[in-house]
Amino acid sequence: MHNSIEKKTKAEIAAEKLEAAIVDCRIAPGAVMTETEVSEYLDIGRTPVREALMKLANENLVRLSRAGVVIPELNPLTMLKLLEPRALIEQLCIEKAVERITVEDKVQINIIIDALQGLSNEDRKGFMAVLQQIHDILAQSSKNEFILASIKTTQGLSRRFWCYYATDKDQNYCIKLYIRQMQALLNQDEKEALGASAELVKYLQDFTKAQLEPFK
Repeated sequence: MHNSIEKKTKAEIAAEKLEAAIVDCRIAPGAVMTETEVSEYLDIGRTPVREALMKLANENLVRLSRAGVVIPELNPLTMLKLLEPRALIEQLCIEKAVERITVEDKVQINIIIDALQGLSNEDRKGFMAVLQQIHDILAQSSKNEFILASIKTTQGLSRRFWCYYATDKDQNYCIKLYIRQMQALLNQDEKEALGASAELVKYLQDFTKAQLEPFK
């Protein structure tokens, strides 16, 4: 039993470390690695790495093929498609979060708001960390594990695309939007939270379209 728990813990650690490396673009988009190379990169054994790769494949952060472990390219057309279900999932998530939010959730949201307010526009790494916390608290507040699973299939790739292309100006704008969204959720103001979400999706669509030129 102890070995089983230990392996599961190592698999979770491997998944977190590999996701962070992919999302932060420390592993280049389009890279192809063997399972052994991933294991050596993470300094974690192949069995937990194999479990981690299966998890990340389900979240679209890697593709497993005969060629090896493929890190998806950054493709604006793919991201535009991804934003379509994201908008609907986030809308449902906010509606349920406003309805079901707890005192404990609100404590975490206050911490996130403080973190956003303390971020500088050029601190991309700090923003990426807070962004993941925002996605997690939205899903947690909804009290729906299926919403959480759906969010995980879109948010990792979205964060990676943002990390690669965003400017300080983009980040400044989105920090303000996320503060507005989090404060609305704190106040259980569904209309304001949904409005901030819709404005964010529209901004991300325009932001993504601006990266299309090299692909035409």
